[in-house]
Amino acid sequence: MTPRAVLVLGSLNLDILLRVPHLPLAGETMHSTGLERMPGGKGANQAAACAALGVPTRMIGAVGTDDAGTLLQGALRDRGVDVSAVRRVPNVASGQAYIHIAPDGENTITLHGGANQQLGSPELAALDAALPGASALLLQLEVPLAVTIEASRRARAAGVTVILDPAPATPELPRELLEAVDILTPNEHEARTLSGQDDLQAAARVLLNRGVRHVIVKRGARGALLLDEDGEQDFAAPTVQAVSTVAAGDTWGGALAAALARGQSVPDAVAFAVRVASLRVTRPAGYGHLPTGAELG
Repeated sequence: MTPRAVLVLGSLNLDILLRVPHLPLAGETMHSTGLERMPGGKGANQAAACAALGVPTRMIGAVGTDDAGTLLQGALRDRGVDVSAVRRVPNVASGQAYIHIAPDGENTITLHGGANQQLGSPELAALDAALPGASALLLQLEVPLAVTIEASRRARAAGVTVILDPAPATPELPRELLEAVDILTPNEHEARTLSGQDDLQAAARVLLNRGVRHVIVKRGARGALLLDEDGEQDFAAPTVQAVSTVAAGDTWGGALAAALARGQSVPDAVAFAVRVASLRVTRPAGYGHLPTGAELG
């Protein structure tokens, strides 16, 4: 079947990658061993990953009128993403992310929101125009929360599956947002932060009780845990040698949406997302190394 379009409303950032001997400690100064600049942002990363898998994808967001904004739009366009709803905002810097990467691939990220914090009525209008015929809307928490809430409400009313990656993590999310979310995809840290529970199964049940229909906890090298009204399923990840974990979770989200757009069930989509993310971490960071539909069949 021809997949229906996936919409992504969220962040676009210029990623500045610093390779370091180990992740910085409090008060520590160190020299980096490498510096790279590449397109990123959780929303843009999800969109690029979904489009690479052969699913029509539209990005809704904002960048500055600076060189970084031009680079970010161009990188998504080159990957096959529709960027006609990415607005250029004058006198505001494009979003940026500063990423420290250790030799084992683990990383820490500091964000500057920039134009991502300017999302508002124009983006919601673009969303309204794109919802008819769409299969899913991917959301994150790197843009104004009020916009994310309203976008989830409108997508839900249109019968479009709402997928929320609750990152950066926050201890409380409004119930009106969670009740509009079909699929919540926290990692282990985010699940614990959102729920106040250390046990992952207990954390997921707390989130289900707050209105979410499916909770999928991303567990990195250990795969994923799915909890919903049908029970609990554990999805193991293949053993791989990680090269970079940068944007692995975003690739996972894009792959999940791509599988759902092709009509797969939620469990089958989770299994596919685990497979795609496991392949992604074996490669260097950057859109040019994303797994493609041709590779995965």
